[in-house]
Amino acid sequence: MADPRAQRRALWAEALTLPGRPDLARSLVAELAAYLGAPPAVVAARCREGAAALAAAWEARAPAGPEAVAGFYRQGDDYLFELSWWHALAEDDSALVQVVALEQARAHGCRRALDFGSGVGALGLLLARHGLDVSLAEVNPVLQSYARWRFARRGLAATFLDPEAEPLPAAGYDLVAAMDVLEHLPDPEAALARLAAALRPGGVMVVHAPDQPDPLRPMHLWHEPERLYAALPAAGLWLEQMVAGALVLRRGAGPRYALNGGLELRAVPGGGVLLSRSPLIAFRLNERARQMVAALGAGGTALEAAARCPGADLAELTGFLEGLARRRLLLRRPPEGAWPLVSVVVPAHGRHAQTRACVESLLALDYPGGPVEVIVVDDASRPPLAEALAGLPARLVRHERSRGPSAARNAGAALAAGELVAFTDNDCVVRPDWLRALVPYLGDPAVGFAGGRVVGPPEGGPIMAFEAVRSSLDMGPNSGEVGVGQSIPYMPSCNLIARRVLLERLGGFAEDMPIGEDVDLIWRGREAGARALYAPEGVVVHHHRSRLGAFMRRRAFYARSEVDLLRRHPASRRLMQLPVTVLLLLGALALVPAAPWAGAILAAVALALLGAELAAKGRRLRGLGLGLGAGAAAPAILRAHHAALYHLGANVLRYYSLPLFALALLWPPLLAPLLALALAPPLSDHARLRPALAPWTFVALYWLELTAYQAGIWAGCLRWRTPLPLLPLVRMVR
Repeated sequence: MADPRAQRRALWAEALTLPGRPDLARSLVAELAAYLGAPPAVVAARCREGAAALAAAWEARAPAGPEAVAGFYRQGDDYLFELSWWHALAEDDSALVQVVALEQARAHGCRRALDFGSGVGALGLLLARHGLDVSLAEVNPVLQSYARWRFARRGLAATFLDPEAEPLPAAGYDLVAAMDVLEHLPDPEAALARLAAALRPGGVMVVHAPDQPDPLRPMHLWHEPERLYAALPAAGLWLEQMVAGALVLRRGAGPRYALNGGLELRAVPGGGVLLSRSPLIAFRLNERARQMVAALGAGGTALEAAARCPGADLAELTGFLEGLARRRLLLRRPPEGAWPLVSVVVPAHGRHAQTRACVESLLALDYPGGPVEVIVVDDASRPPLAEALAGLPARLVRHERSRGPSAARNAGAALAAGELVAFTDNDCVVRPDWLRALVPYLGDPAVGFAGGRVVGPPEGGPIMAFEAVRSSLDMGPNSGEVGVGQSIPYMPSCNLIARRVLLERLGGFAEDMPIGEDVDLIWRGREAGARALYAPEGVVVHHHRSRLGAFMRRRAFYARSEVDLLRRHPASRRLMQLPVTVLLLLGALALVPAAPWAGAILAAVALALLGAELAAKGRRLRGLGLGLGAGAAAPAILRAHHAALYHLGANVLRYYSLPLFALALLWPPLLAPLLALALAPPLSDHARLRPALAPWTFVALYWLELTAYQAGIWAGCLRWRTPLPLLPLVRMVR
């Protein structure tokens, strides 16, 4: 892994070293000498003495009060030399903290930047060299004149401001950098609020100020980061992170954190424990960490938690909460910031009335960013959709020959004006808060995709009632990362938002995939470094198929896509866990009729393993000071093994039940464990999901669904001549 400091040094030197100069220090000295028309040796000597000269000038004038301090910084040229020498990295590399501003500009997609207290323009040059539209705000005309000259010499454009003589544009910048400047101001809180007002909502401010006194710099009026932390709420800022000692602030309300469902915070001697009873997991916290989690209450921001937690350092607290969120111990609700223009693309083939209902729901969205752009791509509907959409303010594009939903989505995305492109299907209607719920997740520049929950109405017969709780489009009630190896492997394209630039980089949906193209797109995005997040609060209502034949054909069609996806993404190979204890009990069930003694031995071994697990869990819980005995541990352990049986049964039903039931005709003892595997998933789901169906109707539809899926898997294996979908990676587990 590359050294961040070395990378910053390289970026800094590349931006500031003039062509033909051997190194950064000589280049900066020679550049200043050329500007002043002075011998380089004389300039070099003044550079080395610059810091001492500044300190002496400050002590000689001893400015008192805001006007006197401002007057000191408006006059004199000592800073020309002091800053040039600091930027040369001749004595230390502390100036490299300024490169953090460029890193954040890249990470957050910033375009317009303000360098406040820009001095001789070094950071401005760095930002401009990397394509940003830069404004430099500086009160000293001598420094600003030199910065202008440096920009002109390099052929770079910039805007130069006197921040005391002219107002900063409201919400005019994506990035504001205040690097080693606020500590010079008598009223940094006022300056922070002024800079925050110049940021667009969701924009980024990078601030660096020393946190220790420096006897060589008496002009530093304060050195307490807590002073800035205390000013953040009034300025409308929140701390996102600390990087190399620099504070990365964002305009708006901060993210809110809350304990993940099923977790509880328990106080124990010396700290606390985050306890989950299902599954039984205990995560130990020291006392300081326990106080931080307790300070969240039912849910709060890092600033709110810091206010409730005396002595808490905001940067430490923020990093701690983010770490717990990454481990899914905390739920993180992103802050509402900027509301970019969103274009919604609807691929449509037929379903005229449903298409109109879909578009009407999009036009009724409650989105703070203003009206969304709705683009409907009519994929050769007969008759065309124009009449069905008459009177609706949506853009309609027509393919005279059907090219499929992927091509329709790509055609719509190519026309989109929005920074974000959302997709839904013409058999869906969206909830009014759909975009409002999902767009904030894309406020994190690392997130390329966000999607929400797909639900179906239970009315309309048994198939619709089954789909309402068991649809393969519904990723469930829990949020999380999406991708290969994640608990949420994919999101359907009927409820998906993507960054337009990412879609362009990926080439859009794969048009040669009749199904599974949405999964492929997200996985390719993940491979390109973009994150994908699932947030169930962004809801789309999908009108599922209501006839048994159509329902089973669709499941078989989905299954064929699994084979195609594995061909394209070998890393997606399925992992199948084989739980030892469950297998022993199933083996006992098979052997009891023919060899009771062998079955009894297997059952005894399984029970011994359960007893050992119970004892080990009990010791761990007692060691954590929870005071939970076997009465609490035993149900949790049984639930875990029931879950193992459930997942094993679902795997068998989805991939292997047809040949296994055929084998049971030849060896009847196999039938009992096979029925246990086949019944565990549907009966568990019926009890958990409570569908509007009788248990045996639900079980029958469950079996029919997975039989259709299995038939599709086997057909796909034959179509692409590969057995890999049937050959998972196997892991033995207790």
